[in-house]
Amino acid sequence: MTETGGQPPRPRRKPKDILRLRGERIITEDDLDRTFPEEDGVETEYGDRRRHIFHGTVLVFLVALLVAAVLAALAVMRGDLVIPGWEARQTAGGPKGCPTGTYDYPDNGSFTLNIYNGTRLEGLAGQAAEVFKERGYKIGKVESVDLIRPGVVAVIVAGPAGEAGAFNLQRNLKGTSYKPDARGDNSVDLLVGTGFRELVPEELVDQTPGSISCPLLTPQPAAGG
Repeated sequence: MTETGGQPPRPRRKPKDILRLRGERIITEDDLDRTFPEEDGVETEYGDRRRHIFHGTVLVFLVALLVAAVLAALAVMRGDLVIPGWEARQTAGGPKGCPTGTYDYPDNGSFTLNIYNGTRLEGLAGQAAEVFKERGYKIGKVESVDLIRPGVVAVIVAGPAGEAGAFNLQRNLKGTSYKPDARGDNSVDLLVGTGFRELVPEELVDQTPGSISCPLLTPQPAAGG
């Protein structure tokens, strides 16, 4: 006992002072302190906060990436966004100029009309096929193709023998553009775009002779010119 009545201080032993009992080493508090030092609570809290911030940042990035992918997909479906390489394919070696002749209006059923969906809007080609079929057209293929540029009503593709049929279609569907290819039959392809809405009322179709329109083949004026 000390003069103050308290417990005497515990003697601290040097590392070389090893206690043994019956030949076995006794683990002391000093040994435990050296082996398992107390952690700094501030450092642990700081590390947890950094991990939380990192995880939150990754989560926000993934959500933003998902939202951007969804918006891009919707833009492609509407035709507002065209991915390079998805435009309508050009026929290698085919004619490149717009026909300049004058054509008589042929009967609607005098040629085969193939209808292609040039958008990501599901079922558009089938809907267009039903509309043209009701007007007496002979429908061939109804399929999907690569995207055509946004806002286009439709692109008409045919060879020299199908130019009169293309002229017929342009009188029934306003806002189309003709593109020639090198096919030998009189079939006509109609690539329906996002601007497709409805046909000209049958009683208002102009059946007088005329020429083909090719606005997509016409060079655009330079900006500021």
